[in-house]
Amino acid sequence: MKKSQNQIKPRFNAFRISLIYFIVSIIWIVASDQILVMNMANNQLFTTIAIFKGSLFVIGTSILIYFLVYRNLVSIKRSEEDLTESEKKFREIFNKANDMISVNRVDADGFPGKFLEINEVASKRLGYEKEELLNMSPSDIVSHDRMHEIPENAAKLLEKGHNTYEIVQVAKDGKEIQVEVNSHLIDYEGKEVCLAVSRDITDRKKAEEKLKSSLEEKNVLLREIHHRVNNNLQIITSLFNLQSNYVDESSKDILMVSQSRVKSMAMIHEKLYQSPDMTHINIKDYIESFVSDLFYLYDVKKGTIEPQITVDNIKMGIDTAIPLGLIINELVTNSLKHAFPEGKEGAWIQINLKKEGDLFTLKIDDNGVGIPEVRKIESTKSLGLQLVSNLVNQLDGTMMITGKDGTEVKILFEELKYKQRM
Repeated sequence: MKKSQNQIKPRFNAFRISLIYFIVSIIWIVASDQILVMNMANNQLFTTIAIFKGSLFVIGTSILIYFLVYRNLVSIKRSEEDLTESEKKFREIFNKANDMISVNRVDADGFPGKFLEINEVASKRLGYEKEELLNMSPSDIVSHDRMHEIPENAAKLLEKGHNTYEIVQVAKDGKEIQVEVNSHLIDYEGKEVCLAVSRDITDRKKAEEKLKSSLEEKNVLLREIHHRVNNNLQIITSLFNLQSNYVDESSKDILMVSQSRVKSMAMIHEKLYQSPDMTHINIKDYIESFVSDLFYLYDVKKGTIEPQITVDNIKMGIDTAIPLGLIINELVTNSLKHAFPEGKEGAWIQINLKKEGDLFTLKIDDNGVGIPEVRKIESTKSLGLQLVSNLVNQLDGTMMITGKDGTEVKILFEELKYKQRM
């Protein structure tokens, strides 16, 4: 339906009814007089009937006008009663709302002017009488420390027609109230004004600060735990190192392997201690640092075996990083110990870790002597390779080994989902 069809035009409707009444009256008077003239020769009788006819017309139209006016007055009275009731309900909702509601003028730049309306909640919380507030503007109740925010908020309101922001209001007794304000530009008696709903968020802010403080305390505690675990594991590696001075060569080799395994786990906790979120580490930094320490542990002279590390800049959780670190430890250690028994010019060990979607691809290969006969990992007697197989299963991954022109181990896996512990 078009807008014009919904509008009531009192002047036009009154004119139309008057015009219809005028035309019908003229037609009735002229037509009835002509009929009487044509059928009545007696002037006295004509006059009597004309008077009766006119009186009847006046009485009929008076009755009709009475009912029309009565009907309109009843309709107007009902409308006024409905409007009064609607205004009463609106005023009750306006005043009894939990939030502070206000209407204020705005200037051409969107800056707040004086209040036009304010509800009882605002008056009660701010400690002012309503009449006092109607002589004030929103700027008068804003904390001096937050006054600089008014121009920015005004500009956003003018640009978007609405704005939501937090600010500090000051009550009459000087008490500061943190509020969240939802403001909208609306039409009010033909003028553009600002309707603002201000919610007291003081308790919410206190709860947030308390939660933030508690979280910071837990973060400090968690960092301390990672730091102490790392220190304890470092002590264990130092004990292995000291013990290796009092054992034969075969036992010394076992202690070095155990030392590297513990070191791989210790470095995870060291990286977590340094990580901003303490749940994930940068796996690239970890692998580079760990492999460097591994070469140092096995006293690999610079230039004899070249580590070639290509790792994507990936964040990884501890549940996946620990088994991955142990896998790399075993495979790189195996290459350092067995791939180059007599030394080789241009020897290298490559470590590649890529991520495509949710799938990780780890490839560790060397250009050493290779594996003469590639056997199933499950059937080998090597503790290290058995450990690798178990760790790959822990990651729900798959492993492929080739032993021609060096050794290549390729492992496909996805990051483990954290399982909440009881």
